[in-house]
Amino acid sequence: MSRIQAGDLQAEDELVRRYARGVSVIIARAGCDRGMIEDVCQDTLRITIEKVRRGDVREPDRLSGFIASLARNLVITQFRGSSTRDPRLLPDSSGVDSMESASQLERLLEEEQAQMVRKVLSEMSAERDRQILYRYYLAEEDKERICADLGLTSLHFNRVLFRARERFRDLFLAARERAG
Repeated sequence: MSRIQAGDLQAEDELVRRYARGVSVIIARAGCDRGMIEDVCQDTLRITIEKVRRGDVREPDRLSGFIASLARNLVITQFRGSSTRDPRLLPDSSGVDSMESASQLERLLEEEQAQMVRKVLSEMSAERDRQILYRYYLAEEDKERICADLGLTSLHFNRVLFRARERFRDLFLAARERAG
């Protein structure tokens, strides 16, 4: 980080090489297409470098968590932006009223989805699954911190997270099917 702040372009290239693949994986997990993955990955790394240059990122040991959170936030922003800009997704493209109703509908659908996620999360039988999913995805805590709190190695965390996501997905799909 200090090399980037000093204007070392090789350090910036090293940061991009080191994090590009991981950022792409995070974005792909959100269900983005190849074009969006590339765009959001590039934006994530650009913003990271800009923030490091300005000194906004002060703790080098938290850089990975910062980049992962930034990527997830940019994906959310991208999805929100693309759904409100695409007139085909609006119920009526006749004017301002349709924008307001689309926004209200969007908020309602997001709230219903959030309620279902909370319900499914609370129904999970394993406390550790609930805790890891909540802390990692909703609270956006650093992996290292969660590992330290739960006494997990990085590799074990990855396995537990994968299994928890699989169980959550199965429960979520079943709940959505029951809801109609």
